[in-house]
Amino acid sequence: MADDKASVRSDAGQLRIQYLTFYNIVFAALWAAVGITALIFVCLGSSKAEIFREVEPLARWTQTLTLIEIMHAAVGIVKSPVSTTAIQVLTRCIQVWMIWWCFPFSTASSHAFLILVLAWAAADAIRYLYLALNMHGKAPKYLVWLRYTMFYPLYPIGIGAEWWLMYRSVGPVGRVNAALPYMWYFLLALYVPGAYTMFTYMVKQRKKVFGRRAKMG
Repeated sequence: MADDKASVRSDAGQLRIQYLTFYNIVFAALWAAVGITALIFVCLGSSKAEIFREVEPLARWTQTLTLIEIMHAAVGIVKSPVSTTAIQVLTRCIQVWMIWWCFPFSTASSHAFLILVLAWAAADAIRYLYLALNMHGKAPKYLVWLRYTMFYPLYPIGIGAEWWLMYRSVGPVGRVNAALPYMWYFLLALYVPGAYTMFTYMVKQRKKVFGRRAKMG
C-alpha cells in the first residue's frame, strides 16, 4: 500500500513537471512572438496606430490566458504566493481589457504602448524560458542572471508605461460615465503599493537565488 501511494505521488509529480514545462515553453514562445512582431513593425517604419493594430490582439490574448496562473498558485501547482501572482496577472488584465480594448485611441496614440509591450515581452520571454529549463535543473547561468537582474529596469519601465496609459484613458472614461474617473484615480493610486510589493518580492527572490548559488560554489 505504501509503495502504491509513493508511485501515485511520483506519477503526479512527473505529470506536474511535464505540464509546467509545456506551459512555460508555450508562453515563452508567445511572448517572444509578441516582442518580435512589435520589433518587425518598428523596423518597417510603421506608425503607432499600425503597430497597435498588429500587436495588440496577440499581446492581449496572451496576457488574458495567464489568468490560469492564479489557479496554479492557489492549488499549489507552483509555490508562488497567490497574492503576488494575482496582483501581477490582474493588473495586466485590467490594462489589456479596460484600457487597450476599451480605449484604443488613447492607447494607440502613445509611445507608451510599444514601450510596455516590449518590456512585457522581454521580461516574460526570459521568465518563462527560465522556468521551463529550471524545472529540469538546466537553466544556464546567463539565463538565471537575466531572470533575476533584468527586472530592475524592465519592471519600472513596464509599470510606468501601464500607469501612463491608464492615466491617458481618464478623459475618455469620463465621457462614458462621470463617476468612472474617480475609480480610475483609485486604481492609479494602487500602483504605488502594488509596484512596491512586486519589486521587493523580486529583490528578495534575487537575493535568495544568488545566495544559494554562491553557497553551492
